[in-house]
Amino acid sequence: MNTKNYFIAFAIYWGGFGLVTTFYPALMDLFLSDNGIKASTDFSNHVWMHGGIDILALVIVFLALSREKLSKNTIIATAFAALLPTIAICYSLLFTSYWSTLFIGSGLGTLLFFVWGLTIGLKKEKSI
Repeated sequence: MNTKNYFIAFAIYWGGFGLVTTFYPALMDLFLSDNGIKASTDFSNHVWMHGGIDILALVIVFLALSREKLSKNTIIATAFAALLPTIAICYSLLFTSYWSTLFIGSGLGTLLFFVWGLTIGLKKEKSI
C-alpha cells in the first residue's frame, strides 16, 4: 500500500465524476430520484459544471501528491478530506428526497478512500 497508488486511484475515481459533471451533467440524473430530476434546472446543470471543475482541480492536486514523499499528517488529512463527501452523501440520502439509492455507491467509494488513506497514514513512520 503506497501513497502513489492511493493518490492515483483517488484521482481516477474523482476524475470520472469531474469529467461527467463538467461536460455531461445530465448523466448525473442516474444518481437522482424522480424528485431530484424534477427539481433540476439549467441553473443546477451550471452548478454541476462548476462542481466538476472544482473536482478536476482537486484531481490535479492528487496527481501532484502522488509524485511526492508525504508526511504522515498530509496522508491522514487527505483521508479525512475523503470522509467529508461521505458524510455529505449520507446526509443527502437520509434527509432529502433528491437522491436515488445508486448514490450509495459513490458514498461507499469515498468511504473506501477514507479508510485506505487512514490505513496508509497510520502505518507511516512520523518524520522529524
